[in-house]
Amino acid sequence: MVKHTLSKLRQKLNDRLSVLQEFLEPDCNPITAARATDNFTLSDLRRLATRIQMECRISGSSTISEDNIKTALCCSRPITAITGKQKKNHNNINDVGGMEEQKKLLTEVLLWPTKYSELFGKCGITLGRGVLLHGQSGCGKTLLANSFASFTEFNVISIKGPELLSKYIGSSEENVRNVFERARSQTPCIVIFDELDSLAPKRGHDSTGVTDRVVNQLLTELDGAEGLSGVFVIGCTSRIDMIDEALLRPGRFDHLIECGLPSTNDRSTIIRVILKTVLHAKISHTAWAYRTEGWTGADLKALITNAQFNAHRNASKDMDIDSIHITEEDLDAVFEDSKPKERKTQIANFKAGQKVTLA
Repeated sequence: MVKHTLSKLRQKLNDRLSVLQEFLEPDCNPITAARATDNFTLSDLRRLATRIQMECRISGSSTISEDNIKTALCCSRPITAITGKQKKNHNNINDVGGMEEQKKLLTEVLLWPTKYSELFGKCGITLGRGVLLHGQSGCGKTLLANSFASFTEFNVISIKGPELLSKYIGSSEENVRNVFERARSQTPCIVIFDELDSLAPKRGHDSTGVTDRVVNQLLTELDGAEGLSGVFVIGCTSRIDMIDEALLRPGRFDHLIECGLPSTNDRSTIIRVILKTVLHAKISHTAWAYRTEGWTGADLKALITNAQFNAHRNASKDMDIDSIHITEEDLDAVFEDSKPKERKTQIANFKAGQKVTLA
């Protein structure tokens, strides 16, 4: 039986510098490598040193240069980034149409405390480290969370709520602990919980007690008993009324940011962003923004996708596939079929649940 667990602690800058100097030449000063290897283990540093020496031999130099170190760093990754569920996101914050106010709030809550840590420390300002993005399905909550995390260049651990749940007693809570332990070992890190309502619903309604224990474990982690310095949490949900209320209190998910239906200007921006990825003739973003009142970003994406199918369907067989463009006529042809169904009922249900939760 295993009675004791030893957690891997992050090595400080001076420790990493000493380790690299031990592996490299005595005259070498690998300060650049030490600063860039925040999440590297001892074995990671050893592999990096070997790579630096190899780059030096390839260049034909007798001494290790700064270029050798930089080249080796580009080819080296810590073991946690290879074996964990750490996610390298390729989404761009500019790919998110609209939602400027939401982007601003995320920047103030998540980015500023790290970027201006000394200023916040001197002023004694402590901002919450948990943000909950809520709104109707298709409004871009998950896209915004992933794109913003990529923009910060922090490490990212992305979790789909149900994937942490297990039928074995104690396993679900352990999965939650492991996520936060991994996040603490590679700070700065953002943990994204998508579909949070499925992972942390209101307690007392689960006959097996699994989700109740998961909520308790989440509360323990978010309260910061073991320290959440450098770890930020973003939750995404379209059913805020189903989330356990204890998670919405100060000290946990302090900031509730609504991602509502896009405005006319936002829809115009979204259409322009989506059209960047497809071949198209001249299409009026503004005109289609006015025609799609009440549509979400996902609805607009579906409209343009359907227009693509229509353009390919009507193209002549001998036409080069790379020369097929969508036109205003293609959008008109699929407009009625692409209209969101039962949107008024969904909006009414969402607002009713929101009023109950935020009251």
